[in-house]
Amino acid sequence: MGALDFLAALAAGAAVAEAWKAMRGHRGGDPEAEDWADAVPLEGDTQTASLLEQGWSYASPGAWGVWPEATIGDPAANRRAFLDMIAFAEGTANRPGGGYATLFGGGQFTSFADHPRQVFSFRNKRGEQLRTSAAGRYQFLARTWDELRQKLGLPDFGPESQDAAALELIRQRGALGDVDAGRLFTAIGKVSKVWASLPGAGYAQPERKHADLLAAYAAAGGDNLEA
Repeated sequence: MGALDFLAALAAGAAVAEAWKAMRGHRGGDPEAEDWADAVPLEGDTQTASLLEQGWSYASPGAWGVWPEATIGDPAANRRAFLDMIAFAEGTANRPGGGYATLFGGGQFTSFADHPRQVFSFRNKRGEQLRTSAAGRYQFLARTWDELRQKLGLPDFGPESQDAAALELIRQRGALGDVDAGRLFTAIGKVSKVWASLPGAGYAQPERKHADLLAAYAAAGGDNLEA
């Protein structure tokens, strides 16, 4: 994807985000939500296990083309819409610049050279005090990001790298074909354990409703064959 096309996509995403502001985010999107403690820098990360600790395996991704050439059903548009939907679920879509520089709790970092590696505390719905280094549009944990960056050969924590890493997580869960084909709810079900904000994630954290995700996905121009 060329630089001009990418900037155009960001601008389109920003316009879509305006339509979502009525649906207040949690996680990074709403730091005042009562489910979360104040964001306080800490050491360590207890939010989830890393990918390797979960036993996930990698296939060689080869050269990363983030957006495929458009075909029938336009999988490129569906990938963009699905990523926008995840950003909506994670509460980053309405943050400056499309949410790519968003810390957990809604703050912003200033360099895309690497994951910011700032750790914050929060309390889940079971009352457990946890720590998280989640950052970026798709709220990557630092250790998860390190694994993805190494395996994909990503140069930085910039927007295109974050998009590629998010698509790799989707691919690892066997959902990329569903995204391309417009099988929205099937894809959401497959990746729900990756993003705690998705329905069925089961991490005792706020989860978005399917109807809200469908609205965000449709607003971003995605095709859904499971309406």
